[in-house]
Formats: sequence, C-alpha cells, structure tokens
Amino acid sequence: MKNVKGFTFIEVLAVLSIIALSTMGVLALRDWAASNARISEAKGQIATLQSGVQQWRPRNGIYTGISVEELSSIAAVPVSWDDGSAINPWGGDIEVEVDSSDATKYRVTITNISLEQEGERLVRDYSEISEDVSFSGDSVEIGFQG
Repeated sequence: MKNVKGFTFIEVLAVLSIIALSTMGVLALRDWAASNARISEAKGQIATLQSGVQQWRPRNGIYTGISVEELSSIAAVPVSWDDGSAINPWGGDIEVEVDSSDATKYRVTITNISLEQEGERLVRDYSEISEDVSFSGDSVEIGFQG
C-alpha cells in the first residue's frame, strides 16, 4: 500500500465552497454598506437644502425663484453645487423649486436613483417629516412647508 499525501477531491470542494459562501457574504455586506452610504449622503444634502432654503426664504414666505443655483449664488448651500447637476450620490441632479400648487411650499427632487429599494427607503424616511413624498421612475420628490 502506498502512502499518498495530498487532499481528496471532496476536501478541495469543501474548502472552495466555504470560500465561495464567505465571498458572497462579503459582497452582500459591501452592497448594503454602499446603499446606506448613498442614502445617508442624500439625506445630508436634503438637510443642507432645507437649511439653505430657510436662509434664502423671503419675508413674504413665497418661494418663487428658488433654485439650487440661487441658493448656491448666496452661499446658502455649497457654492460648488452650482445648479445641482450631477451632485447627488447616484450621479443625478438635485433640484429645489417652488411647489406649483402652493408658493409657500417648496419641493426637492433627486434624480437618477438606480435602485428601487433606495428610492423607497427615502420615501419611508421622509413620509413623516415632509408634506408629501413620492418615488417614480428614478426620482424622489419631497414637498416641504416653508
């Protein structure tokens, strides 16, 4: 009888299976962390816009003429935001504008949200603290009372 050293095919398969499962778990955690980071960044940008809107707000409470570009021009939001193009975590635009049905309200729109779950999470997070919020296509639109 020969004394053969090495691993059996079953042992190699077992080790490869463990490595594959571990890799899948790490990739899932990475995706979850990236998703949370995008949502957190978007929420930070929305909070910055809300603060900027309060600084910009005219005495009569009418938001006609409001935009990211206008807020940026008076440094109520970061000047680098310029007109809000391609600055959100998904690479889309951020817009702030007067609500078409009530000029004492304003709307924040974030575009290019690639994952439906992330859009739905923003809707859930803002459903209680905004006037209204919706996710359609690849955009979240949030309405705030001034």
